Amino acid sequence: MVPALLAAAAAVAPPPAPSEVLTLSRDLRVRLESGRELVLEARPWPGESHKAFALRLAATPVKADLLTAALDDPGALTEDGYLRVKLAQLSDDVRAVVLRNVFPQDGPDGADWVHVARVGALPVYDEGLWQVALWFTGSGEHFQEIEAANGLDSPELSAGQRVRIPAALLDPALRSAPTSDDGSLEYGSDARGEFAGYRLKSGEALYSAVVLRFTGRTAPDDVEALARTIAARSAVKDLTDIPVGWLVKIPRDVLEPEFLPRSDSRRKSIDKEAAAMERELAERPPPEPKRGLEGVVVIVDPGHGGLDPGTMNHGVWEHDYVFDVATRLKRELLSKTRATVYLTLDDATGGDVPSSTDALAPNHRRTVMTTPPFLADAGNETAVAVNLRWYLANSLYRKAQRSGIDPDRVVFVSLHADARHPSSRGVMVYVPGARYREGTLGSDSASYRRFKEVREQPQISFPRRDRLRSEGVSRKLADAIVREFRREDLPVQPYQPVREKVIRGRGVWLPAVLKGNSVPAKVLVEMVNLNNTDDAALLGRAADRERLAEALASGLSGYFGRKPPSGASRAGAATRLERGKAERRVP
Repeated sequence: MVPALLAAAAAVAPPPAPSEVLTLSRDLRVRLESGRELVLEARPWPGESHKAFALRLAATPVKADLLTAALDDPGALTEDGYLRVKLAQLSDDVRAVVLRNVFPQDGPDGADWVHVARVGALPVYDEGLWQVALWFTGSGEHFQEIEAANGLDSPELSAGQRVRIPAALLDPALRSAPTSDDGSLEYGSDARGEFAGYRLKSGEALYSAVVLRFTGRTAPDDVEALARTIAARSAVKDLTDIPVGWLVKIPRDVLEPEFLPRSDSRRKSIDKEAAAMERELAERPPPEPKRGLEGVVVIVDPGHGGLDPGTMNHGVWEHDYVFDVATRLKRELLSKTRATVYLTLDDATGGDVPSSTDALAPNHRRTVMTTPPFLADAGNETAVAVNLRWYLANSLYRKAQRSGIDPDRVVFVSLHADARHPSSRGVMVYVPGARYREGTLGSDSASYRRFKEVREQPQISFPRRDRLRSEGVSRKLADAIVREFRREDLPVQPYQPVREKVIRGRGVWLPAVLKGNSVPAKVLVEMVNLNNTDDAALLGRAADRERLAEALASGLSGYFGRKPPSGASRAGAATRLERGKAERRVP
């Protein structure tokens, strides 16, 4: 800050009355003067020069030079340290934020813009077509063209009157831009390259509404790092204090393909793959099962085990609590359907009986049910245990086929609890992305060949058509599970709850239990996010673990086109009712 400006601050008039100020963030506010003049008041960032401040708000070097000169006027500084910037001095993006916030009822109508006169967040009272033209086109001289476009015979406006500003006259910041399929993103480019812009809504955060929604990142470090990158690209200093309507610029190369323009090569590739997947499903639709899931084989795979407890947070660790859900799912299916159920893990001490208590004790002795059984009792054996699960699943799949079971009546469900960014919660389901299962998979090493299931078929590969169909039927299974989680009032990851790959750092991969798995319909279910306190508490309650098992069982029944197991939704409703009563009893 220039010392002369600070010295002159005492001579500046006090800030305006609250009714004439609209706060956009801790460092930005809009002041209304004389009932019609809009001025942005912005507080410089710590250590920021006038030149840097001007370039941040004006965007172009020419406008920044003009603004820098204007800031040398002592009257540009308010008593509480804000610098005053006229609407015409702002960059297109910042000017659009001001207008969108001052006039929240305004918006696009096709390519045009519709303004509601004298109705907004500030008490505008001296407004006519000249002022509308100045705000929305950059020049008051356009008022006559706006008058003609609206069939008016006077520039005077009344409160609530709707005024259409033709697209040809409209300020570039408000013109319609190419958008994503759902209209949430607008595509553009700047000096740093192509981006997809998202305008934050009230109550939204950069982490959840942008990074988690559009980029596929879920790991805390990945989300935090990308959020900082996007904030810097978008001239955002404080990630927790972004004005409503601010254009957040997401680099195109980090977008998930479905959010790219249809002309983009990555988007074309996934669209082509999706079409091929639908053709495979149309040509080979899964058959309807017999009543009560008769003839259906369900392979349930509780994640982790041995010395590997999985994710641990908020007093809950993944393996034991997920194993308890798996035992409940097995009981649910055996008691209410005619399905055959296999667990991939064996518990020689406690068996597969569900716990009667909320809190669970660690159990490091559960073995993968291969021949011979395998216990991961050393850190370097975790990968072996993971791969043995899909070898076991493939062996069970072959066994089912030899006994006359239709291949489409075998399903594989791997249960987990993950460690996403804390702002995310709820179930998220991974399916086998076809493009991530190319080549030959498996091992012929001595450490694997000692197991019967490996010797049966040490290595495996899948034709493209089978990979596409497997992804397609697995998506249907995943959708059925997510649908039942919602029906049972269990939390669901709000954005892309079904995903075909994992993104971690710079790596993109598929979980091993899905990658080498021969079972056509297979999913990995991350039931909760243990980094989220509410999710961790949910998994920590026996009654809610029962609800998770019921939702999974209902999802399996729904996948096969059958009604959910009898009593599932009633049990869930009863649990919610009892929990509500308990909460109401708390003083």
